[in-house]
Amino acid sequence: MGNLSQKTRLTSIALGLLTLLVVFLASGCDILLPPAPLPPTATPTQTLTPTATIDWFPATPTPTLIPQPSATPQPTLAGRPAGVTTLLVADDFTNEALWSTPRTESGNVAFGNQNLTLAVARQSAYLFSFSQHVLPANAYLETTIQTSLCQPGDQYGLVFWRQSEGDYYRLLFTCDGQYRLELVQGGASIVVHNWEGASRMTPGAPAENRIGLWLNKGQLQLYINNAFQFEEGVARNRSGDLGVFARTISSAAMTVRFSDLMVYQVSGD
Repeated sequence: MGNLSQKTRLTSIALGLLTLLVVFLASGCDILLPPAPLPPTATPTQTLTPTATIDWFPATPTPTLIPQPSATPQPTLAGRPAGVTTLLVADDFTNEALWSTPRTESGNVAFGNQNLTLAVARQSAYLFSFSQHVLPANAYLETTIQTSLCQPGDQYGLVFWRQSEGDYYRLLFTCDGQYRLELVQGGASIVVHNWEGASRMTPGAPAENRIGLWLNKGQLQLYINNAFQFEEGVARNRSGDLGVFARTISSAAMTVRFSDLMVYQVSGD
């Protein structure tokens, strides 16, 4: 009898629940479902535009074929080389509009007391400064270079006849008294006159040397402290911008000063 009453109660409860479900469905109400997760939003990726890096000291291919000029007797310097005439430029480095003065992590270029100072502050680094001066095809250039701080392998010198970032001549000196002439074209450095020890040049630091560069009809002559060093064939009828540079090789700091720049016209044979 007890079991029959329990079954009756369970049947009543089931019928009640079924009735409620039928009424709920008949009312037309929607069953609320939990919202689906939103699809992930793609994050745009910034594309970095590569910046071109200028290789101011490209590697020199080996071997290098260099045209050898015909042998000429070494000229003697009495005052100035032959053909030097009109003074074109007299720069005492007091006009700060004439030279670029970059400041970088490698160091900085600044005007001093009638000089332009290149102070390199890292090892294997370099600094350039370019001027508003244009060096003609036939010219004689003189400038004084003072090394205040450098090690034997460190380099400094002149960039001349620069026509673009990858097309120029470069005259290099080392702190231990050597020189070299290069032509940079198309990202390659071509040796025109290889490393050679300079005569009558004061090496080391502090030191001061007067550099003379004579150019005439495709010939170049180098003078250091009025002493002839070499003659070499170069481009003919070429002109271009003038600049200076300093480059550390074995040291972490280097200071070079350029002063008393003179450029003369050269004419005749």
